[in-house]
Amino acid sequence: MEKGLVDEELIDLLLALNENENLFTTSSCAGRITIGCNGKNPEDKRGTEHLLTSHSPISVYDVFKALDGKRCQWLWIKASHPLLDIGVKDIDLAMKLVSLAKTAGFKYSGIQPSNCCYRVIVRGSDNIQYPLSGRENGHTIAKVVSHANRFLLNGKLKLVRFVGLLEDEGIINSLEDTLFYDEELL
Repeated sequence: MEKGLVDEELIDLLLALNENENLFTTSSCAGRITIGCNGKNPEDKRGTEHLLTSHSPISVYDVFKALDGKRCQWLWIKASHPLLDIGVKDIDLAMKLVSLAKTAGFKYSGIQPSNCCYRVIVRGSDNIQYPLSGRENGHTIAKVVSHANRFLLNGKLKLVRFVGLLEDEGIINSLEDTLFYDEELL
């Protein structure tokens, strides 16, 4: 795991998963909030400028700072749940991981066959996204920020539940008191 390529708050979990000889991780995201700006087509990822990307809750100030002086035809704020892509060597273990993920609240988790293994994709509801004009007042931005932060933290709480279930089943060693969010935010 190269520094900067992995969300720091997931490192302990990814290391624990990779310690299990039947598992390996391929990609992950701790959940994030982004503000995107695109001049032509919001579906064009290559043409999108990310004005803000945060794996932690954001503030109204963060949004106004990111939007300051920007002109975009398409502008939006998006919050995404965590995502884990886990290679699993055994179908029974893969099915167990999906069951645990769904129990933790990641209801869109599933198995994808691959040449090397069974790929378990741990994911919740995709995301929430709000269009922005760039002319919103503080009250409107505060409501949007509140919803985005709540969605982000909800996903991180599901991740904590998933880790607890993995530990209870002996799939990973205990991560002690690892949290994927700041307790003071709740």
